[in-house]
Order: sequence, then C-alpha cells, then structure tokens
Amino acid sequence: MLARPMSIAILLAGLASPAIAQAPAPSATPINVFLDCQSRGCDSDHFRTEIPFVNWVRDRTVGDVHLLITSQETGSGGAAYVLAFFGLRSFEEDTLQLTMSTPQTATSAERRDALTNRIAQGLLRYAIHTTAAERVTVRLPNADDNEGATGLLAGVKDPWNHWVFSLGGDVSADGEQQQASQSFHGNVKASRVTEAWKFEVGASGSYRENRYDLEESELTVVRRDYSSRAGAAKALAAQWSAGALIEAGTSTFRNQDLHVRLSPALEYSFYPYSEFSRRRITLQYSVGFNHFDYTEITLFDKTEERVVDEKLELGMKYQQPWGEAGLDISGSHYFHDLSRYELGVEAGLDVRIFKGLEAEVKAEYSRVHNQLYIQKGDASDEDVLTERLALATGYQYDFSVGLRYTFGSIFNNVVNRRFD
Repeated sequence: MLARPMSIAILLAGLASPAIAQAPAPSATPINVFLDCQSRGCDSDHFRTEIPFVNWVRDRTVGDVHLLITSQETGSGGAAYVLAFFGLRSFEEDTLQLTMSTPQTATSAERRDALTNRIAQGLLRYAIHTTAAERVTVRLPNADDNEGATGLLAGVKDPWNHWVFSLGGDVSADGEQQQASQSFHGNVKASRVTEAWKFEVGASGSYRENRYDLEESELTVVRRDYSSRAGAAKALAAQWSAGALIEAGTSTFRNQDLHVRLSPALEYSFYPYSEFSRRRITLQYSVGFNHFDYTEITLFDKTEERVVDEKLELGMKYQQPWGEAGLDISGSHYFHDLSRYELGVEAGLDVRIFKGLEAEVKAEYSRVHNQLYIQKGDASDEDVLTERLALATGYQYDFSVGLRYTFGSIFNNVVNRRFD
C-alpha cells in the first residue's frame, strides 16, 4: 500500500488518456521500471522499498517504462525536478512528464520523500494496467496537512525577497617526516533569482603552504588566490538574455597582484530555458575590459596594462534515455594583439551501447596563446616541480575513456543495507 498523499488529478489524467483507455485487460505481471537518475535526492533503495507495486530492473531493454529524472538549482537554492516517463514495449509512445520543486530548506529526507511520492504518481499511469494496482490506495491530504494539495511551497511567504546567502570554509593539513602542507579556503555568496532578473555576488579565497625538507635546506612554497565577482542578467525575451559581470582578484600562481574584468554579455538559447535540465544549446558573446597589475615584470616587459578582449561560447548538452552528451566550444582574443588568443573545446559522451554495456568518453583541448601574465626569466626547478607559478605553454589537454559492463540478474527489487 502506498501510504503517502498523492494527487488524484494524476490518476484521473492517466485514466482519461487515450493510450490508457484502449489498454488490454489488467496483467498479472507488474510493470518493469528502469530508473535513470543521478540528481540530488535520488535514493534507489528508498524508491524500491516505498514503491513496491512495480518491478525495478537494471536493464533498460527489459523495461516497460524508462524513468529519467533530471534536476537543476532554483533561484532560492532549492531544486526543480523533471520526471520523464518513457513507455517501452507494450507502452511504446506512451510518455508522461511531471515536474516538482523542493525548497532550499528541505532536508535530504524531505527531498527524497517528495520525489518518491511524485514517482509513484507517475507510475500509476502504467501500473493501472496490472493487478498490482489493487494494492495501491490513493488518499487526498487533509485540510490541515502541512504540505497540502499544492506541495511544499504552498502559501510560503518570503521575508528575504528571493535573496539567498551562503557561507563556507575549510581547513586542512597533512604531512610526513620530510614534507607537510596546510591550506585554508573560504567563500561567501549571495544571489537573487526571479523570472526576469538574476543577481549574484560572491567572493572566495584560498591559501596553501607546502614545506619540503631537502637534503641541505628547507623549501617553503606558498600559493594565494583571492577572487570576487558580481553579476546581473536580464531576460529580454523567451530565449534572449543580457547581462554583465565584474570580477576582481589576486593570484600568486598567475603573477597578478590585481586583476579586474568588466564584461557585458548577450546570450541566446536555442531551446526554452525551461528545458535546460534535459537539453540546452546556448550561444554567448561578451566583451571584457581588463586591468592587470603584475607582481613581477612579464615576458612582454609589463608591470601593469589595460586591455580589451572578446569571447564567444557555444554550449550544448543533452540528457536522454540513451545517455548523455555535452559539447562546449569557446574562443577569445585580445584586441590589441590578435595573435593573443585561446581556442578551446570540451566534449563528453556517456552512452549505452547495448544491453549491459556503457561507454564514457571525456576530452578537453585548448590552444593557449594569451598568457600575458607569464613572469619574465627562466622558471627554476622548484617552480616547475611545485607548480608555484604558471608556466608558458601552447596547449593544454585532458582525455579519458572508459567502459562498464554489467551482467547477471536483471531484477533489482531487494534492498539489503547490511555491512554498507
């Protein structure tokens, strides 16, 4: 029995749909559900325990329903979920999409329970065709129910006027007889997000010190990085946005006592922003006004300079039943010297090849010719080995590929947490 409140409207909608109305007599076999969820709040053990009127499987090819759950952060710091139910086999082309949101203050248990309830509502559309539906009871929430019929956000007043603040920090230390390190990191952030406007202000800083006991001396390497940023974005139309960002910081690694960049930007989304959790293609153009104050004189005999750059970024991401694919392409250059540019591409693919076999490929490559901050003179061996300073380079890359094959029983209903 499903003892949690659920909306009767979902059940009625399922009964009224043409696909359901023309369905054959109830089957004695529960429907097979393949769960595809990496979002915050996804607890497959809890789903299997609390939703027993379906048969959970770990192979999509034997599923009757493929449940794809995606999420993205809301302006208040909460989570907005999209639950896409894809009918397979006898339910081919019978799809359903549900949405739900949880507030920032929701605990992990509250997010998990709300998601469990929403999943059960969607699965009723398909389970109504089986005799397992006889074990399901739908009840309406009481009038004094804290959540009510409209969910976790019903009737909530916002004394903060959409502003959300966060503070964080950490301290770490490790070492052995001949070396030791300690680091400190802290950050603060404030944001306000509405349908029309988005504001973000934040600052972070880190300090890391490494000590090495060499044969005849002691070497101490210190890296400091501090940065702050403030940005605003305005919705111009359904798929157009304009914004501006100002950044400032200091970095020993980049030989910068001060770096300030002000960059107005324009963005176009080829898909509605409401679909971002499952698919997105965006094109963003920005112009940056930069001021650099260097710690040491650079390769170009500069101790400070003011330059203007422009940047174009194309970002794509798809999350579908067959897997996930993403591609980001960017290019930028300085106007005072067009030979000072950077071109980069980053791609990722995670796809199910066939039953039980999944492949994952990630690659990143960039041509780097815009390192204005490189310190003049040859880098010492200590600088190279300890990565205290950025080194001149013409390219950067990162690549990984992997395969995962799973076989055995396709059923996934039993939960046993012993020795976890």
